[in-house]
Amino acid sequence: MRKKLLFISSLLFSLLVNGQVKTTVPAKEAPSRIKVYTPSGESSSSGKSSKDNSYKWAVKTDVFGIISGEFPLIAEYRFAPKFSAEISAGVTYAYIPNDLFSDSEDPFNTKAAMGTAFRGTLKFYPSSDYDAIEGWNFGIQLFSKTTNRDYDETGADALFLNGKKSTKSKTGISLIIGKQIFEDSNVTIESFFGIGFASNKTDSFKREANDIVSDNKTETKPNFQLGLRIGFGN
Repeated sequence: MRKKLLFISSLLFSLLVNGQVKTTVPAKEAPSRIKVYTPSGESSSSGKSSKDNSYKWAVKTDVFGIISGEFPLIAEYRFAPKFSAEISAGVTYAYIPNDLFSDSEDPFNTKAAMGTAFRGTLKFYPSSDYDAIEGWNFGIQLFSKTTNRDYDETGADALFLNGKKSTKSKTGISLIIGKQIFEDSNVTIESFFGIGFASNKTDSFKREANDIVSDNKTETKPNFQLGLRIGFGN
């Protein structure tokens, strides 16, 4: 009888101990993933290209140009991570006399008239912190600018001169050094300095003896530029 009680007690104790031990099932490992974060903070799985949030284009005008009588519309587009192309087209209004900085003055009265201005620039952005079109930049610019002034004479000279123009044309090439930054609301501000050479051609009239004759000159001079551009981009 004692053997039976001992056997039953041992069996119950074994069942009680086994009931307290939980059977553990090995957890299935999740596949590891490497996260790549874009500049905006959005994540994507490795192997997928991240979103490019850098600026790609800008449209602007030049405040200094307007002060000097040039009213440009400027478009810049990034075609490579560090390079952009910029095109400028505008009109001029020569309220500053064409002969203001010339050695010889126009002997006749003139008034402001419309002209044209075109510029094309290839720009390089070397900064490692930004892609084009933000930060410091260097560029080569080709330009052409024409300023016209209408003759405004009275008396006998008016019969010959009125309807004709005093024209100054400037065509050349410049090295441009500038910096472009973007503010809130995608507003862009760019300042630059340019130095190069330009062919200056003037077509005007002068008095010779009792006649009025053409006075045409062409000369090559150093050319300097200052710019302060304001616009927006994305």
